[in-house]
Amino acid sequence: MRNFLIIALSLTLLASCGTNGLKETTISGQVENFDNDFALLHSKGITDTIWLADDGSFTHTVMISDPCYLRIRAGRNSNLLYLNPGGDIKLDVDIKNPTENPFKAGSLLQQNSTLYDVNQTVNSVAKDFRSLYTLSQEDFASTIDSLKILTSTMIERVKGTDKGFASLENARIDYLFASWKYNYPEYNARLSGNEFEPNLDDYAFVNQFDFGNKKHFSMSEYTSLIENHINNIYYNEIARDEHKGKSVFEQTLILFDMIDSLVPDQTMQDYYKHNSTSEAVKWSSLEIAKNVAEHFVATAKSDEYRTIIERDLAKRMLLAPGQPAPEFTLTSIDGKEYSLSDFKGQIVYLDFWASWCGPCLREIPSLLKLKDAYKGKPIAFVAISIDDDKSAWEKMVNEKQLKGYQLHAEKAWQSDAAKHYQVYGVPTFVLIDGEGKIIEYPATRPSDPETVLTIDKHLKQL
Repeated sequence: MRNFLIIALSLTLLASCGTNGLKETTISGQVENFDNDFALLHSKGITDTIWLADDGSFTHTVMISDPCYLRIRAGRNSNLLYLNPGGDIKLDVDIKNPTENPFKAGSLLQQNSTLYDVNQTVNSVAKDFRSLYTLSQEDFASTIDSLKILTSTMIERVKGTDKGFASLENARIDYLFASWKYNYPEYNARLSGNEFEPNLDDYAFVNQFDFGNKKHFSMSEYTSLIENHINNIYYNEIARDEHKGKSVFEQTLILFDMIDSLVPDQTMQDYYKHNSTSEAVKWSSLEIAKNVAEHFVATAKSDEYRTIIERDLAKRMLLAPGQPAPEFTLTSIDGKEYSLSDFKGQIVYLDFWASWCGPCLREIPSLLKLKDAYKGKPIAFVAISIDDDKSAWEKMVNEKQLKGYQLHAEKAWQSDAAKHYQVYGVPTFVLIDGEGKIIEYPATRPSDPETVLTIDKHLKQL
């Protein structure tokens, strides 16, 4: 049995709200029935790794100067943690049979157990999304008021032992309910079948919050609310006639300037810009990804966020045109194994999808037409399912009578195929040439007229 590792964070931003008076805080516990040997710790857009021993046990230390929140993830299991300097918390997580409350011991047991109960109470209402957002405005407000009274009472029980926790937790819940209120006009309209007409006056209440509150920076509820509001203002701005025809890069510069004007803290400015840049690197064309990422790297002041974007861009470049497409070997629905190398000499149109994905299913008619149009041509249409539920994939393939190469990636998002092809959402399409090199990532969808033009161009080059 290898020894478990105790690792101090190299990125103090992960947990620390400041750099003065740092103290060691310990997170320990057990992760059971888990295939991986690590869990992840998230805060402020930064991720650190917690290494697990052979039996799933771990001890991990962070250096913090102020009370804050972090999120620990093991696979799809996720738990929000409250930490304060010098404290400790122990939690046990069973991936297959999650306990009602994972927190078991430590000086921060009462705070984290309360945090868990508060989240359970709020989520019991939030999970019924349609019912919540189709309430009348009066009933919606009343629901929030009732939840606020209930959660405040739960938090009050800890106030005598940890006033810092009570203050932070009440603020976190306030931000959460503010986000509900912020989303209500759009969600209510769409769920009620009405046309949504945005009105910035509905969102003016957000201006009462401090956009540079460092003490609340570790709360995703806080940063999500502020970021949502900034993006809302931005989308209204670029819709103006004076911005028509501007490139995506030029529009990004407008967003960055807006962030600078609204957020007074440099680190928090970089956080919001890094979020936008990361999205561009993942989803935009390679040209846009490079331009936006290189601009951020050149202007950001925070080494941590600059490093993340440099890493993300380097990863994206692995799938640039002309790069070798990652090899894979997967099993088809009829039990046969196929590798990318089996299709050498043909163009390959990879389709990462899932049976539960609405946009994927909407592309099926166009994909079938595409297959018919190129029947007998040297092009292979290879579908790779990332369904967790293999039987759901098999059922969908049979019901839709999906022919051709229908492969399944075990471990879904965590499969080598999904990770090597940087699949962050589905559908994701990739076009590969006859030599096994990337033509286009992400490739256009079957319903896009550009897809036929690109395929025709490269068929001529075989």
